[in-house]
Amino acid sequence: MSRGPAALGRGLVVAPGAPVPPEWEGVARVRVDGVEAAAELHRAWAGRSPVVVELGIDARELKAPETETRPPYELGPGFELRRERLHFLVWANNYDGRAAGAEPVWWHGVRAARLGAAAAVEHGDIVLADGTPAWCDGGPRRPLPVAEAVVHRDSIDAGRLTLARDRPPTATLAPDQLAAVSHPGGPARIIAPAGSGKTRVLTERLRHLLADRGHEPDLVTAVAYNVKAADELRERTAGLRPTIRTLNSLGLAICQLSGPVRVVEERDVRNIVQSLVKIRRRTNADPVAPYLEALSAIRLGLLDPDAAESRYPDAGGVAVAFDAYRAALASRGAVDFDEQIYRAVELLLADPDLRSRARASCRTLLVDEFQDLTPAHVLLLRLLAGPAASVFGVGDDDQVIYGYAGADPGFLIDFDRWFPGAASYDLRVNYRCPPAIVRGAQALLGYNRRRIAKEVSPAPGRADEAGALDVAPVPDDDLTVAARDQVAAWLADGVPADHIAVLARVNAVLLPIQILLGQSGIACNRAVGTELLGRTGIAAALAYLRIGLAPADIAREDVAATVRRPSRKIARNVLEMMARRPRTSVADLRSLGDWLSGDDADRVHAYADDVELVAEAVAARGATTAGVLSLVRRRIGLDRAMNALDQSRGTADRSAHGDDLWALEQLATLHPDPAGFEPWLRAALAGPAAAGPAVHLSTVHRVKGREWPYVVVFGASADLFPHRLADDVEEERRIFHVAITRAGTSAVVLGDADAPSPFLAELAGTAPVAAVREAPAPVARAARPALAPSSNPVALEALKAWRTEIARRDKVPPYVVMNDAHLSGIADRRPSTLAELARCAGIGPLKLERYGEDILAVLERTSG
Repeated sequence: MSRGPAALGRGLVVAPGAPVPPEWEGVARVRVDGVEAAAELHRAWAGRSPVVVELGIDARELKAPETETRPPYELGPGFELRRERLHFLVWANNYDGRAAGAEPVWWHGVRAARLGAAAAVEHGDIVLADGTPAWCDGGPRRPLPVAEAVVHRDSIDAGRLTLARDRPPTATLAPDQLAAVSHPGGPARIIAPAGSGKTRVLTERLRHLLADRGHEPDLVTAVAYNVKAADELRERTAGLRPTIRTLNSLGLAICQLSGPVRVVEERDVRNIVQSLVKIRRRTNADPVAPYLEALSAIRLGLLDPDAAESRYPDAGGVAVAFDAYRAALASRGAVDFDEQIYRAVELLLADPDLRSRARASCRTLLVDEFQDLTPAHVLLLRLLAGPAASVFGVGDDDQVIYGYAGADPGFLIDFDRWFPGAASYDLRVNYRCPPAIVRGAQALLGYNRRRIAKEVSPAPGRADEAGALDVAPVPDDDLTVAARDQVAAWLADGVPADHIAVLARVNAVLLPIQILLGQSGIACNRAVGTELLGRTGIAAALAYLRIGLAPADIAREDVAATVRRPSRKIARNVLEMMARRPRTSVADLRSLGDWLSGDDADRVHAYADDVELVAEAVAARGATTAGVLSLVRRRIGLDRAMNALDQSRGTADRSAHGDDLWALEQLATLHPDPAGFEPWLRAALAGPAAAGPAVHLSTVHRVKGREWPYVVVFGASADLFPHRLADDVEEERRIFHVAITRAGTSAVVLGDADAPSPFLAELAGTAPVAAVREAPAPVARAARPALAPSSNPVALEALKAWRTEIARRDKVPPYVVMNDAHLSGIADRRPSTLAELARCAGIGPLKLERYGEDILAVLERTSG
């Protein structure tokens, strides 16, 4: 017999030490006694290097379906079904020569015969119905230099005898794009920097596989990041009947293989969470949000539930509630957004038959925006791709900006770890941005250490143009006006409004430019709404302003919004006295202070002093809104209070309280009259949305993948780029890079002249390496740490008594308030300020605001 053309790379499976037919004499032998042999077999299979496999384990045991019932968060993205992989590699491209003295069996040919093919006599494995001889290939699906036709194992598995084709791509592509589109087969990583034609490469690869290579449309799945991208892919490949899904629709389809499920909306999710942990509703706060974030971290980030509770301390009890939450979904026959992925992973792990059915449409996977994948997404794709790992992943490690959600540049940097034997292709031309932006982006990203080195060039023939990248430091108070003036100048030059975007690091920073553009008659979208005025810092600042305007008629709600901002350690029972009537006054506060004794009296008088100070500032000749708010922030101490709340946050994924106050003070320069400021602001925010073309205002995170000819990067200051709360400076640099590379004609970067972003010098390539603060070592927050005896048992017992009282009052389990380990840590550290308390494990921004003063009061009572 013949083992076929050498290009097929076929091997032979025999018993240990068994002789081999002459065709395999001298071929390297691989002894298989366990899964350790898989790596060597994979290299041979992927490289089509024939081997003689000495099978030293029971073939029936090797073939037995493999299951895994541990929760996905225990497994991580690198988990693999090792025995299943070994079974595939033993038999994928090898004859069965175990029967002594018998002709080796080519099982792919046997299965092809069952589909109607005849056995070949001379050339090939089979003869098709039309008389065409063909080889049945078990190697990676790619073009082969053989004279006869080829039918791939994937087609046979699907019950077809489809002939492979090998026509070149028909699209007109640049050389780097053509190389990626023409990838022979198997896993491949395509590094696609901003503006390099990523979508075109993905589209043409899909078209090439279906139209030129003969891949069956129902065996190939393209995975788009969102619905809009999926629709765009369908439009570009109309007529080819491709299978195109988003990650979540892919997960949902897998879930539905085990039975009908429905998708629930966030409102239902919130109701389930609240029913499990009995969260108490609070004004100007969203106590459910930390639970949603923690649930997402477990299911998409594959974070252990205890570790998730440690990372999100405001989600007290989420580790206990996690299984109950998922059981509640299951009892409703439902999945939420994240459960579509997590449940799909569970099913693929635990049900071999379902796994086989799910893989039928995923013999080849094309994955867009690979850099945005979370650990659960990567595990899902690896389980679907199976041992062949045929994943064509397109993305850019320099655009990983969702680290808080679990995205990591390592998934692209180490792509061949997740998909062994992967080829790599780099797209090297930015067709979107002018040369100045391309050079600036290259210089900026060169300061990152954890990335794939790359050289990106502007489009051939594109010349330097004046103003293509304009870095303009201006005084902080003038930033908003400068941004408005730049937008107005472009409009005056005839640029359509919808060709302009203003991008900021966080949403609150867009508030002043949104208001000023509206006041200037320039149409823009509403990036910020009236809900921002209910956030803690802004609500407190506006309450101080109202109190200052009418110190003899103070609303109970305004007292509640200001009395603990900053911290004054006023006891809860005294707070209840201060707010027992709907309206109060400075005189009433003074009377209460005179009636009290000791520290309580002093603290009430101190609050009255602050109220009077604000009232005097409002009443002073020439008083301005900005001046009053500055006094509230810096002299009264609202800044300190908000900084303490900000420092208790785990991520910089949204506006911080300090950002809110900055935006409010920027607005104050636009309306100097303190009495009219708040009504003016509320009216401006409640105005109608722009009709027709409008300037687009957005955070950088919301526009990745989009582009405009003209872009203003607003607020390129030291506190925002990198954000002062961010630990990962390299990700912050990537965010800034994404901002400037949205521009196709001109990017104007506006930052504080007195405190500019350090990225501005990096953009010019003039900054020394590591000029920006490096990320601190991660704070080790052990999940459910072993509880050692407290060094301060008196304080610990007092804190436990306080917790019992709060739990009884709020009708929640004590661990939802705070667990024993966190109380013990607080008792040992004995913080005396909110800022110190914010640095304690178990304290998040909501808990700091809700319980911070109480905890400090308990510790103060037990001091000494």
